[in-house]
Amino acid sequence: MPRTGFERLELSQLGSLLHYWFLNVKRLFHLLIALAFMLLTAMVATQTLSEWLAYRKTPEVGLLYFDLYGGLTVLLAILCLYSFVKARSVR
Repeated sequence: MPRTGFERLELSQLGSLLHYWFLNVKRLFHLLIALAFMLLTAMVATQTLSEWLAYRKTPEVGLLYFDLYGGLTVLLAILCLYSFVKARSVR
């Protein structure tokens, strides 16, 4: 039995609604990932600061851990920003 115009309209509206919700779920997912990266960045930044303070007390230890934690902090900050941009650009 062929569908009437009214039934096609209802299916079209349902499809639009599902598409709208799917996009919002994707945006929420990217936002949660960005927030997780932000939390990790803050945690590693505090560790970087403590490594810097430890280096200032005992310079003979070297800057290896400070460099590693600092690099990881920068990487996590970039990933955090990228995830926020991705959350805004979901279409």
